[in-house]
Amino acid sequence: MSNPEMKMPIRRHLAAATALMLGLSANAAVNDVLPADFFPLATGTTTFAVYAYNRQFSGPYSHGNKLLDGELSSQIVALRAGHFIEVAGMPVSLVAVLPWSQNAVSPTPLARALGEEARGLGDLRFGATGWLLANRESGEYIGLTSLLFVPSGDYDSRQALNVGENRYKFTLNGGWIKPLGSGVIFELVPEVAWFGDNTDYVGGRTLKQKTAYALSSHLRYRANQNWQFHLGSQINRGGETRINAVDQHNAPDNSRAVLGTTYLTDDKSHQFIFRVARDLEVKNGFKINSEIMLRYMKIF
Repeated sequence: MSNPEMKMPIRRHLAAATALMLGLSANAAVNDVLPADFFPLATGTTTFAVYAYNRQFSGPYSHGNKLLDGELSSQIVALRAGHFIEVAGMPVSLVAVLPWSQNAVSPTPLARALGEEARGLGDLRFGATGWLLANRESGEYIGLTSLLFVPSGDYDSRQALNVGENRYKFTLNGGWIKPLGSGVIFELVPEVAWFGDNTDYVGGRTLKQKTAYALSSHLRYRANQNWQFHLGSQINRGGETRINAVDQHNAPDNSRAVLGTTYLTDDKSHQFIFRVARDLEVKNGFKINSEIMLRYMKIF
């Protein structure tokens, strides 16, 4: 016969791990920045981009230990519109993002804990980037991005797995682009994310989340005027949750690696980015075993 007392720690760890499922955002930086995103385009330029992600997760993990052989499949499509203006002689980019996703969980025991599936529109995002340094001669740029997430997405308080988050979020990103010579470019993007409270989390409980931090970096190689290749890494720290004033001790503390390529057409009006990524390690939550991303951007 099974011992109920032995099962209780597992249940508590599972609850802490699943508390990170809000919006599926705890496994990566909240604002996903791609290579050259901190390159300012000419004043008056408008961009329209379509993102497509396929992510396969395993877990959940708690304190580095895998609790279940669970699987989570997530497909995301996002639309982003941007426009470049000039303020006090400084380039500024205004952006709006609308995501949609569908997510499915297996096997049945994990689906019962999280919710079997979630699909629909995600939370709207509005942001702006201002460049403190934009030296087109040297190719060095320093930008600052603020992004507000509005709780407008589909949300079901009966389960942990959701597309929307039922709370506000705010992120602040810095971006530094530095050419190293011979077509090699280094990029560094730190991020800080602050979270509002979700007062209707799984049955009317209150979920709070501590500040989260991320550091992303890319090394790009410009092969010619059309093709670039990049490799990168990301480290995520912080972001522990608290449910009804009870600390969950569940910071993701994960790191990931990315590899990709960028193609820009000769007329510089169409850009394609293809990327693959995976988590190298994760302490709490779900581990991204594979991610495939494609972005198409039209530049007007």
